[in-house]
Amino acid sequence: MQTLTEKRVFGSKHGTTEVFAASETGLVGVTVSADNIGEFGLPIRKETSAVATSERGVLAGTTDGIQYSPLNDGPSTAQSRSFNVIGSELADSVVDLTWGPDGPIAVTADAVWIPNEWSTATERTAEAVAWKSVGELNAIRAVSGSLVATSDGIYRLGEELDHVGLTAVNDIAAHGTPLAATDDGLFSLGNGWQQVASGTFRRVGSDGHGHAHAIGETILRCEPGADDWVDDALPVDSRVVDVDYGGGVVAAITENGTLALAAGDGWRQQLLGVRGIAGLAVSPGEHAGSHRNRV
Repeated sequence: MQTLTEKRVFGSKHGTTEVFAASETGLVGVTVSADNIGEFGLPIRKETSAVATSERGVLAGTTDGIQYSPLNDGPSTAQSRSFNVIGSELADSVVDLTWGPDGPIAVTADAVWIPNEWSTATERTAEAVAWKSVGELNAIRAVSGSLVATSDGIYRLGEELDHVGLTAVNDIAAHGTPLAATDDGLFSLGNGWQQVASGTFRRVGSDGHGHAHAIGETILRCEPGADDWVDDALPVDSRVVDVDYGGGVVAAITENGTLALAAGDGWRQQLLGVRGIAGLAVSPGEHAGSHRNRV
């Protein structure tokens, strides 16, 4: 395995964005600027099955349970973040994580979980919280915002779990216009679910403003205002596992642990030296000379 450290000097006109990859080796944190890949390392050295980011912090599902790193923990980089366990009862069982309107949401293979209590104080201190199940479902595969993707279709989390359509859903991107990756095609939510591409799709990611990528037999890309999805090939000979947006970039991760970044001028890639990739998350980013928004 190659070393998990690489340093690159960023141009002063760009801010930085944190990218995280969940792997069997641990959580890899990568600091990037536009499509330049800088330092990377392992802030969590335990098998990690899921990761999610927002302005409110970073969540990771590990063999120790859900771990959390708030954004207000002082100066840090992706590879040097400090994490605390906030959900030990979900050790070694988290399938996916997201940030909902009221705080974090976790899914295991058969249930949806939220903290008993969540507050801005918790976000500042990363104190442990108790988690409760809000409903059981069959073969849960992903969660985004308040939408849960399962073998039986998509469910919306409110006061209860309501089925809102489709079947055999593998992934969901809830930002902006929701997109669903299913065994039967790629779907967009408008006046009901409308198929926008045929075939089997495993993952989908979007920025909520019209930019999106979907992973099937090939990689498809959509731009704002476009009616069609077009092919977008990575310069990497390895199966793509996940894709995500944040900080003005789109990132993809492959089975052999290659991170690929695009910021409007083609893909750049870097082998991270880890295997068993489970997922990818890109932080909202920070503009040069500014500070992240706090919640």
